[in-house]
Amino acid sequence: MTQDAGLLPGWRQRFGFLETDFGFTLTDFCDSPTAFDNCVAQYARSPFELRLARERGQVFVELRCGTRPWQDKEPLLDRLGVAWGRHPTADDGSWSGYHTAVQAQDLRRHLPLLLQHMSAFA
Repeated sequence: MTQDAGLLPGWRQRFGFLETDFGFTLTDFCDSPTAFDNCVAQYARSPFELRLARERGQVFVELRCGTRPWQDKEPLLDRLGVAWGRHPTADDGSWSGYHTAVQAQDLRRHLPLLLQHMSAFA
């Protein structure tokens, strides 16, 4: 696993519940602090994988079951009845749902629903 000693503890503070509460293991962590503080963290709990990518301060979450294609968390939640409108547009014009704290809160709340849905296709 590739990791940055400075960023990983902060990341684990925000997303550590994936390991402690949901049984995922952090399998890869790549950080590019000179590139807008971007990073990618990958987690696994058979048969599921999660990939969280922070790009220019926004966090994007993808999930997959087994070898199926990666699925973006937001359209998947929307199809499951959890509307995009649950988070407003932020002051900077971005959708606030991509902010780090919001993604962590969303995953904590909606990951069981996502995994249940995806397990139907395992």
